[in-house]
Amino acid sequence: MAIVQNPITGKSKKKFGTAVFSTQFGHNVMRAKALDVKNPRTPGQVRQRTKFSTIVELIRQVLPLINEVYAGSLRKMSPYNKITSINVKNAFVGDPPELDHTKIVLCDFVGKSVKNVSFTGQVDQVMNISWDPATSKPDELDSMLTFIIFNCLTNEAAIFQDAAQRSDSNASVTLPEEWVGAQTALHILSYDFSKLLKGSPKGIIKFQAGVDAASVVL
Repeated sequence: MAIVQNPITGKSKKKFGTAVFSTQFGHNVMRAKALDVKNPRTPGQVRQRTKFSTIVELIRQVLPLINEVYAGSLRKMSPYNKITSINVKNAFVGDPPELDHTKIVLCDFVGKSVKNVSFTGQVDQVMNISWDPATSKPDELDSMLTFIIFNCLTNEAAIFQDAAQRSDSNASVTLPEEWVGAQTALHILSYDFSKLLKGSPKGIIKFQAGVDAASVVL
């Protein structure tokens, strides 16, 4: 059953005949339902589907953080769609396509973050993280850092939210035993207090270290 006041401007949802009604970003949307669905599987289409499914699986694990950082600032698409599109286009190499974790983008905001990050595996799945706070502002030094770590073999994510103060310059986290032997990639969420978004400091997520011999889980 469909609810329709006016197909163009009124309240509408669900299906009516071959038309499908929905609301996206506060606007009514009407699209036609396909009558003859085909499923072409050319090499190019298979590659694109492989890239898309890989990125979707990865992004969904960290989507709450991505949504939090964008804070409703996007108008024409969701953070999920934006970040998925960026990575499908840029984060793969080779044929068949393989995900390059050094190219993963979780947020395209530009801003000040920590510097000179070191990310090294220790015994018993412990990963040591050190960094330069790269700020002298008391509010930034007191702010919390969140660590996002990806297993480069399985694309699984481990999130350590508010794991250390920016002023600490050093922290350790423990990864799952099942990750032993895998290279890992570290993204750090920090806050730039010189830029506000919705009245709060702007969140910056940057790939900081990893995908090398030092980042292997021991």
